[in-house]
Amino acid sequence: MVLLLAAPPKVGDAAPPLSCRDVMDRPVAAPDAGSVMVLSFASRSTGEKAGELTRGVRVRHPDVKILSFIDLSGFPGFMRGLIKGRIVKRQPGAVKDARDAFVKAGKTPPEDLDARIHIIPDFDAKYCKAYGANDTGHQAKMVVIGSDGTIKAAFSTTPSLDDLNAAVDKEAGGK
Repeated sequence: MVLLLAAPPKVGDAAPPLSCRDVMDRPVAAPDAGSVMVLSFASRSTGEKAGELTRGVRVRHPDVKILSFIDLSGFPGFMRGLIKGRIVKRQPGAVKDARDAFVKAGKTPPEDLDARIHIIPDFDAKYCKAYGANDTGHQAKMVVIGSDGTIKAAFSTTPSLDDLNAAVDKEAGGK
């Protein structure tokens, strides 16, 4: 049997619609009409770098919506509950790291910072695949979606914070 995979979306294409729940069981969706978004696709091995990048964007652009997908497709299904529990326990650390990044930059973190941090376990890699993030074990992929719902930037290899911020600046206004 031959499987034909759709080509990943390119800059200028409509962003593939995603609707799911984050690790805290809050509904999230992309694209979100009228909002600039950053989607991060990483795995256990690239997650720390992806976290550094999304924190940097969050400090520079607190109103940009960021969804962080973790590719967990390499883990057996019977471990899903355990893995999700470990990620839930990491949520407060992610919030603290973001809060510390704001303070280090001399900025006041948003009151609702916890509600703005969305970590989404992707047990089947279906969200990663929808955006062509097929190598999350080696590269964290970042996608910028404009307020019009189209892809404005897509980094197939882990970008520098400067490059990612430049792409977000073009959509959300430079800082």
